Amino acid sequence: MQDAKEEVRSRLNIEDVVGEYVQLKRAGRNFKGLSPFSGEKTPSFYVSPEKNIWHDFSSNKGGDVFSFIMEVEGMDFRQALEHLANRAGVDMSAYSSKGAQEVAKQKRRLLEAHRLATTYFQQSLLKNTAAIEYIFKKRGLSKDIVQTFQIGYAPNSGDALVQFLTKKGFSKKELAGAGLTNRFGGDLFRGRMTVPLMDSSGQVIGFTGRILTDEPNAPKYLNTPQTLLYDKSRHVFGLSQAKEAIRKSDYAVIVEGNLDVVSSHQAGITQVVATAGTALTEAHLKALVRLTPNVRLAFDADAAGLAATERAIPIAQSVGVDLTIISLPEEVKDPDELIQKDPTLWQKAINDAEGVVDWLLTQYTKREDMSAPIGKRRFTTAALAVVRALKDPVEQEHYLNTIAAYTSTSLEAVKEKLYG
Repeated sequence: MQDAKEEVRSRLNIEDVVGEYVQLKRAGRNFKGLSPFSGEKTPSFYVSPEKNIWHDFSSNKGGDVFSFIMEVEGMDFRQALEHLANRAGVDMSAYSSKGAQEVAKQKRRLLEAHRLATTYFQQSLLKNTAAIEYIFKKRGLSKDIVQTFQIGYAPNSGDALVQFLTKKGFSKKELAGAGLTNRFGGDLFRGRMTVPLMDSSGQVIGFTGRILTDEPNAPKYLNTPQTLLYDKSRHVFGLSQAKEAIRKSDYAVIVEGNLDVVSSHQAGITQVVATAGTALTEAHLKALVRLTPNVRLAFDADAAGLAATERAIPIAQSVGVDLTIISLPEEVKDPDELIQKDPTLWQKAINDAEGVVDWLLTQYTKREDMSAPIGKRRFTTAALAVVRALKDPVEQEHYLNTIAAYTSTSLEAVKEKLYG
């Protein structure tokens, strides 16, 4: 790995790589420009070609060309190395074992299959009036946003995509491995709007398919199964489109649905991403914490959303994320619906995000009769389970006082239940 790193480094000029993200001007032996990590107006970002390093005084960050790509693209080291190796024309397989070379070859084939499938779906959209009607009129998506997210349409035929990709030299086994076929070997996505799932660098690794007309016996959404490329426990939808806004605003918004993300980006609120439903994992948050430690969660306030929020607290703490919760107005079911009503209401909801523990305690009070002893008992049992997970003793003490106030009980009684 070290040899590969040095080979890549030797082939790249750091000022050329950084210059793709920052407008650099010569300043003596160095280059300077506006920081890509903050909204500064006076340049404090410097690149030293001699030392092969960069430093951003506004955010106190710095390092080599690899750390720059990790910061600006939200990648881990391995991803940054592969990204720069591709740019430098370095064959990483030469530095890998035979097994690793084979896996890398398979991944390249799957990526190419998805790239071609994306183009095929985009072209199919232009030929289908029902899909055009649904995407542009019913959902109200603009041409720009459809292009940004590479949205397309999967024809409602048995194996149109399979035939297309087979002619391009892909085997049935490869297409199955890519998650593009069903158990019968035909197209997995049929008669659906397709939304590509991309990795952090913008490469397509899977799809979400949304049916155009809701049918009782057909799932509304269909997703790519787990493959060599796509792992829903790690994938953050919209990250490649949102990372610049996340970095500049210093917070990320997580929603449940991919189309919530698309609608939000169309409304100009672009620091929004999605996980696979409410299944938030440590890997999801680690992908975001490379860009910001501040995450605002917009899960539904139903039982599933409440349970997911409870699960998110210890995960966020272990990763070092400051988690806050976005509450939607009761009359809307998701961010997409709120945006259709008024995009400014969605921005207001984001701005009004409250601390996760405060939000949970409020939700617990709503589901119990706080005037009855049994209601207070149930409330304190649920609330203390949350407080017990808090690492900071001062924060814990604060919420013990809050619980005592909610239940009109002494702090001593609450502590006795916590430690008893």
